[in-house]
Amino acid sequence: MTLAQAFCCWCGAGGAAVICGACGRPASAGPKVLVACFVFQGQRLLWMRRAAAPQAGLWAIPAGYLEIGETLAEAAARELREETGLSLDPSSLSLYSLGSITQIDQVYIAFRATVDEVECSPGSEALEVRFFAEQELPWSEIAFPSANYSIQMAYDDIRRGLHGLYLARHDRGELVDQFSAALA
Repeated sequence: MTLAQAFCCWCGAGGAAVICGACGRPASAGPKVLVACFVFQGQRLLWMRRAAAPQAGLWAIPAGYLEIGETLAEAAARELREETGLSLDPSSLSLYSLGSITQIDQVYIAFRATVDEVECSPGSEALEVRFFAEQELPWSEIAFPSANYSIQMAYDDIRRGLHGLYLARHDRGELVDQFSAALA
């Protein structure tokens, strides 16, 4: 990390910023916002085989980081388009789950969408794009197996024919459906 001159995007005040030596971007001391998009097609979910580190060559749900000036849904739609070639209007996305991944200082917000037959093609961050039913998914090739509980939740929702709104406890590997919790 190196120091560089940075300016506040709100008030314009200048100051020193820590710059990452690997990518040249400002490094934030605060948490990063990670957005994902679970795309349902019948009994299947959309997956992408990652082209870049971390976990290159393994399968993941389309996801990435919020950029300055974007809404959460805009970021999720952008990441989906960049990784899978699937363009969805941000207003068509529904909030699906959220939580904090405290061990890596990230806030995680997932959206969901349902599509009929669509054309997808891998973007520069993906090697391959494919819809998988639960029994077709190569579980041994999942990029982030610590999050398998959220993947299982999505396939459970498919079986039930209902979608919840989940609050994730990533440190415990669990999700609490906020709809059913409100009824309890």
